[in-house]
Amino acid sequence: MNESVDKVHRDAYRNEKDRTVKKLIKGTKWLLMDNREDLGKKEGKTERLDRALELNRPLFEAYYLKEKLREIWMQVDKTEADAKLIEWVGSMKATGNEHLIKTANTVMAYRTGILSWYDHRISNAKVEGLNNKIKVLKRVAYGFRDDDYFKLRLFALHDARITRNVG
Repeated sequence: MNESVDKVHRDAYRNEKDRTVKKLIKGTKWLLMDNREDLGKKEGKTERLDRALELNRPLFEAYYLKEKLREIWMQVDKTEADAKLIEWVGSMKATGNEHLIKTANTVMAYRTGILSWYDHRISNAKVEGLNNKIKVLKRVAYGFRDDDYFKLRLFALHDARITRNVG
């Protein structure tokens, strides 16, 4: 969803004619990626984002729907989550924005997998974190010729003394 919001942001910047509005939109990319409650901690950021959203309807819709997507995981059970998901997809398609429609179609393609979280309540976050540590270790070890040493470093990823520069 963040990728779609970024594409809508780029389109809004590219298509804006008013230089003042264009300048305001230009500095909001990372504000659009943040969760709404996290913006309150950053002085003046909420107001700046709100001003940009007031001036550009597609940007407003994309940001609102990004925040609305998070509600799916706040539902009590799978049935309610499915209803929210279908409602969200309908809202995405109603915007008419090609980027948002494409994201809605992708989410619907993965609907079963998304909703299966309510059956098991597990995620692949730890595996993704470990994969990231391995990638960083590969970059740190670039140029080493000893494959056995690399394997030893992989086995010792959990040891902070050995991998202090990795993750």
